[in-house]
Amino acid sequence: MVAGRIRLCVLASGLAPLLLPVAAPAQAAAATGLARNAEAKPDARRWNAAWTDWRGLSFDSSLPIEARAPDTGSSPFDLDEVRFSGLLGGRLEIDGAAYTTGGSLTGFDDGFDLRRARVTLKGAGKLTLPFGYSVELDYSPGSFNVTEAYLSFPTLLDFGDLQFGQFTPPVGLQTFTSSWDIGFMEPAAPLTALVPQPQPGAQLTGTHGDRRGSWAIGAYVGLRSDGQYGSSGQGVGSTMGRATWLAVDAIEPQRPRENRLLHLGASGVLQFAADGEIRYRSRPESHNAPYVIDTGTIAATRAGTLGLEMLWVDARFSAQGEVMLSRVEDASGQTLRFGGLYAQASWYLTGESRPYDTAQGKPGRLVPRSNFGFGPGAGWGALEAGARVSYTDLEDGSVQGGRLAMLMTTLNWYLRPQLKLAFELGTGRVAGKPLDGNGRLVVGQLRLGTYFY
Repeated sequence: MVAGRIRLCVLASGLAPLLLPVAAPAQAAAATGLARNAEAKPDARRWNAAWTDWRGLSFDSSLPIEARAPDTGSSPFDLDEVRFSGLLGGRLEIDGAAYTTGGSLTGFDDGFDLRRARVTLKGAGKLTLPFGYSVELDYSPGSFNVTEAYLSFPTLLDFGDLQFGQFTPPVGLQTFTSSWDIGFMEPAAPLTALVPQPQPGAQLTGTHGDRRGSWAIGAYVGLRSDGQYGSSGQGVGSTMGRATWLAVDAIEPQRPRENRLLHLGASGVLQFAADGEIRYRSRPESHNAPYVIDTGTIAATRAGTLGLEMLWVDARFSAQGEVMLSRVEDASGQTLRFGGLYAQASWYLTGESRPYDTAQGKPGRLVPRSNFGFGPGAGWGALEAGARVSYTDLEDGSVQGGRLAMLMTTLNWYLRPQLKLAFELGTGRVAGKPLDGNGRLVVGQLRLGTYFY
């Protein structure tokens, strides 16, 4: 891989190339208000674009502005400049899986398939006020989704960042974390069943306690979505929130292999609808497999979901667990209760420690101590071994969606931060479905994934 940069620059004579780092999606903001007769300084316009290794295509443009109030004779009002920067990248993952089933389980097909092909554009800008933006388009076989499309305004309010558009609701640790960073190919079944899918809305986010904790709260519009996982709903307005706290905070930025932390968190969902629909369902933690537990569509008037989360990191070892409980009131007045939990542990055989994002209260992106290769300074990358147990119950009252118990083991090989190979071996049992679809299964699966951003 050529470790250089290809630069395309259109610059005025005498100006050096400028490449700004891309801001996080929740950092920046937008507004209007330039005078109609704003005059640009033509000799100071800048445009810079570059492809850097695995980082994707980054770009930056700026236009210094001098705006004058019309016909007033007043002094110039300096708005500094209009600026727009970003990073265009993507992600590609291929899955292969083989299954052995018993009982009446059907619909499991062995083979390879595209897991996701994703294009991402993220960045920041300034137009009177700073703004941030993110657009993420995701395709998997049979499903095309806009997983993110939002603007954020970090300086508009003193106590938090304002964000509106389409994004992942702040519910559940494992689903709020990027699927690249959760340690397994898929989130645990209780979260894929009960946590809402990405949807449009508006939310406020921030930190507290000198960044030892994070919080988020927002309102969302319930629109039916064909997402990759997550509960679905239609005609259901939602209020969702999440709060986290580092009960133990011994994060060592200069010595990340010595990190030690205890993360505690809680999240909740309140859904209201006069005539809404809610559906919970889950695959057996393998995307190539069919749904094995499913409540079907429930005509619901109200629903609430509560999640509790914990993450412990001690150098190379980490442990994590969550409990999810949901209560649904259907149109007939019946109260239904569903829930689940999981626990997992992992160990970095090559000495890394699980990173942590204090701004959002979740695990961060792993950087191996050395990238895989054969030249000077190269190594084996990072190896992570882990195991997870989970249990999901979608049975109550007249709804017999079934119960799923899973045990999954994993071995992840991070050849470099942007290239990963994962292998998983697991077993599970489906029970409680009144007619068919009960039995045991064994799954072996692998994934090759890469991203540029």
